[in-house]
Amino acid sequence: MKKIMLAATVLICSLAGSALAQGNPVIHLSVHDHASNGADGYTNVPACDTTYSYRYSGGSGNGGDVTFTRRGKVTVVLRLDNDSPHGSRFTLNDVTFKNDTNHELSWVGSAPTNGVIHNENGVVQTASYKVLVNDISATCTVPCDPLIINR
Repeated sequence: MKKIMLAATVLICSLAGSALAQGNPVIHLSVHDHASNGADGYTNVPACDTTYSYRYSGGSGNGGDVTFTRRGKVTVVLRLDNDSPHGSRFTLNDVTFKNDTNHELSWVGSAPTNGVIHNENGVVQTASYKVLVNDISATCTVPCDPLIINR
């Protein structure tokens, strides 16, 4: 599970510092309906009696994780990239959070392939988020996991 680390004093939103200058980082998620060979940066995940693969880009280290080093509210924009020749096969279903003991994170899904994670970034914590993606063609839900860190 990828993590979203949240820091409590100066992590999330002052527009000068890490996490892309504490602005609103954009995370891209690409999902395929087949397994990866491991050399392309995709992670395999079992779902609905088959293997899917996904890859995050953007964020800290370009892998979907986000670290904030200054305090203040911030948003993380999540975009599901649909590269299928058959159109929008995949849609965002939900985003859930683990280890968000201070209730700093919330999800607002705004469109089938876009949404926003709100981070209050008022305290230091390391939490993770799990993105659930729907495969409309296979009537299946695919779990994909990254991190958010507040330092």
